[in-house]
Amino acid sequence: MKWSRPVSIFVALFTLLAISALAAGLTPLQKAIQKGDIKKVTELLDKGAKINEWNFGTPLIMAASSGQLQIAKLLIERGADLNMIGQNGWTALGCAAAEGHSDIVDLLISKGADVDQAIQGMKTWAEWSRSLGTNLDQKLSQGVMLIRKRAGQAYYSFGQYEKAAAAFRAQIQSEPQEPQNYVWLAFSDLAIKKYDEARAAAEAALKLAPDNAEAFQALADTLAATGDYPGAINSLNKAVSLNPKNPWVEMRLGNIYFNLGNYDEAISHFRTASELAPDELSPLRSVMNVAARAGKYDEAISAASTLLAKLQPKDSAEVLGLRSFLYREKGLLTEAAADADKAAAIDQAQDWAHIARAAVALDGGDNDLALNEVSAVKDPGNMVAAVLKVVAVARKGDLAGAESAFSSISRNVASSTNALVIRNASLALDLLKPVRQAHLDKAAFLVSGSRWSEALNEYAAAFRISNQAGRQELLSTVSTLFKSHPELAELPEEARKYSLRAEVLIKEQDLSGAVEEFNQALGLAPFCPVLYYNQAVLLAHLKQYNQAVEQMKIFLTLAPEDQKAREAKDLIYQWEFRLERQAGK
Repeated sequence: MKWSRPVSIFVALFTLLAISALAAGLTPLQKAIQKGDIKKVTELLDKGAKINEWNFGTPLIMAASSGQLQIAKLLIERGADLNMIGQNGWTALGCAAAEGHSDIVDLLISKGADVDQAIQGMKTWAEWSRSLGTNLDQKLSQGVMLIRKRAGQAYYSFGQYEKAAAAFRAQIQSEPQEPQNYVWLAFSDLAIKKYDEARAAAEAALKLAPDNAEAFQALADTLAATGDYPGAINSLNKAVSLNPKNPWVEMRLGNIYFNLGNYDEAISHFRTASELAPDELSPLRSVMNVAARAGKYDEAISAASTLLAKLQPKDSAEVLGLRSFLYREKGLLTEAAADADKAAAIDQAQDWAHIARAAVALDGGDNDLALNEVSAVKDPGNMVAAVLKVVAVARKGDLAGAESAFSSISRNVASSTNALVIRNASLALDLLKPVRQAHLDKAAFLVSGSRWSEALNEYAAAFRISNQAGRQELLSTVSTLFKSHPELAELPEEARKYSLRAEVLIKEQDLSGAVEEFNQALGLAPFCPVLYYNQAVLLAHLKQYNQAVEQMKIFLTLAPEDQKAREAKDLIYQWEFRLERQAGK
């Protein structure tokens, strides 16, 4: 008998099993699969062909055995049972592995095929084949090894990191001297935030293979995740020395310097990554985004233009929208308008298309259109959109609404290092100057009448719509007020709830969540010293030393004579030293 494709184990054993079965032949669905005719397979399934019918194996088993990846995907999408097993031990995963079809092995594992069942089935299969006078031991043994080797990476590729880590640990048990098992275990543990285990695995890999560049990358990732940026940079530099042409090492370096706030160094590494991998879009996109944040508009525009030349038109709305905004920041309003229209024509629902059109409308005096566009932005964390909304509302004459909108984002704006946010926030604050002055005037009146608590509320309202210099001035004013009226520095009731929520989250080891609760509290009580102190300590635990120093300095401004002042100063010295080491000084 001749077959149009190489004879698979499925067909060989089908033939061996029963000549009478061959007389009946393959089912129409099996015939279509055997020929690789995915159109016919689809047609038969649409007409009701039994997807899990057992005819010396299921359709999925046949597809897996004969290497039909696309058909296997189709069958799985249509609900094929991944783990059907015959008395002879056949499973789809076992058949794919026995034939060496690693892509189908990966697919089946990632979709939930039972690895242990497949391996046990292959042992049954080997015994069964020997009883029929054949010996498939070597082929099946190789298949078992393939499953074990591919299981971890298959799980990892499809985001099943817990299973990946377990698979790599099992692989280490059988191959303790293979460094790549430890490398992959490190990446898997890192993905599930088991940082100590990840670091131990990476170091174990380097002990076995001191020149393994991937192990240095894994170690760098674990160090960066725990805030040890100098150690991460050192590890990545070693990886570069071993493989200077690896763009992803450069991307890692760029990300670390970005996190350190060193935008120039970050851009340099992203640019190198782009040169090493000119067909990859992510390095170039990183150059564009970081250059835009840094206020390097010409470089950002250049990167955007290069990126647009590589993108499909249907995928270019976001980049066109950002380039439009960058043109606008440079005063090139004609170019900005053209790009905004192009972005909207491609995808009018894209956030940066909305932002670009809002900016163009603002510059053209159409505040209603600007407000409509910026209100349609879906990302609530986009500070550029949030600030533009304030500008639009203020220019419509609704200063109270503008004040409310800006007050809700004031802490995020004050801590932003994004040049696009900073410049447009300055425009918004200029429009809110009359409102700020009204709060200050009212506060002065209340102070003259010894109505201290009410005055503090007015100072807080002014604080929320102040620029950096104005905020510092108000902190000093309130500090003086606290000296004569220390009761005003106590945690107010409306902020206490969020402070207590933060304490609960700290006990649960959710430090990032606790920081957010403190932000809520500070939004309500921006002059409460204890909130700044507690948040500063928390930020330091998260190794966010820049922010920790800033918060602790505010604490000292508000409460210079507090019993914790000496401790606060010492902590600042320690954190500044850590910042110096992070920067490589």
